[in-house]
Amino acid sequence: MNPLLKRLQALRGNVAPTDPGPAPQSGLHDAAGQLGAQLRQHPEHGTHFELRETMPPETTYGTVPLGRPHLHPLLLDERTAPAPKVLYVDTETTGLSGGTGTLAFLIGAGLHGPDGFEVRQLFLPGPEHEAAQLQAFAALARDASAVVTYNGGSFDLPLLRNRFALQGLDDPLYGVPHLDLLPLARRLWRGTLPDCSLATVERFVLGKRRAGTDVPGREVPARYAGWLRSRESALLMGVLEHNVNDIAAMSALRHYLEELLEDPARGRPAEQHGLGLWLERLGRTGEALERLLHAARARPEAAWQASLLLKRSGRLGEAAELWRSLGRQGMVAAWVELAKLHEHRERDYAAALEAAEAAVQANGRPDAELNRRRERLLRRLAQAGYSAE
Repeated sequence: MNPLLKRLQALRGNVAPTDPGPAPQSGLHDAAGQLGAQLRQHPEHGTHFELRETMPPETTYGTVPLGRPHLHPLLLDERTAPAPKVLYVDTETTGLSGGTGTLAFLIGAGLHGPDGFEVRQLFLPGPEHEAAQLQAFAALARDASAVVTYNGGSFDLPLLRNRFALQGLDDPLYGVPHLDLLPLARRLWRGTLPDCSLATVERFVLGKRRAGTDVPGREVPARYAGWLRSRESALLMGVLEHNVNDIAAMSALRHYLEELLEDPARGRPAEQHGLGLWLERLGRTGEALERLLHAARARPEAAWQASLLLKRSGRLGEAAELWRSLGRQGMVAAWVELAKLHEHRERDYAAALEAAEAAVQANGRPDAELNRRRERLLRRLAQAGYSAE
């Protein structure tokens, strides 16, 4: 059957009879069996389904390994020692807005262990069983030293926090250091990739293209609604696959970022540039400058930011070299900085005037501030007995 037709049928909540898999059966045991899940019963809270998938330690996602248990402390802004229990969290929900009525019908949790990288999926067979699902997740999250998400700071974690509160349960991730990979991805790849969605980043950075059976996120709520009506497992197989892929991609992306952090010469210019700005924000000036200077060879913006960092560090000679190079490339601000250096630090008004004239020429249109600087320098030279000829 045409894959597009299958997806359209899934969105309507039905599957063609020629699709493989058992016919719908009544009962939670049968529903769990169709999904390849274990049925977990809780006398006080209801029932949830649990699925597990373990990937061996040597597994790669695309071209990048899935990483190691301990999280690099820089990724958490050095707020903690290397985290020994890192929990990767991704949810699939009944809506994309994250409001009070939105349920996380699937909570995926990834953990590094002795046998490799394990993804455990906690599935909600009906809204009345939510407390059981949340209790199971709380047990998984116990003693987590860090949680990793992709856009989880804006969506997944607030949603889970809300669901725990509505069920009268404590949030197991309260106070746990959180690494949201999306802001870092934007720092490194905004402007060089079509967008910074996880699917785009994994395609261009991790070298991974998902199979056609992976379900786009926008289709997920309709598929769960269809499953609640029909208990047809085929509706959810692609959703489960999508969730596992998201969690594996986060682990590989974290590993990729850690390799960039550990090797100053590694990475594309845009990545070096983004890391440099991020390290500067953390106050790690020396490391930031090293990354910016690597990126400066290919990115004038990185050279400019490196020059400002050199200026703040008192390394004016090195900053001036960058300003001259950038000025020759037509950057007005670089000529202005050079003029300031010559005028205020060196009292070399002739050199300052030369830089100011270059700024006027590079600007290409009248500018009151540049004209005032030029006139002031001409007056100072005249007072000193120099001719502007």
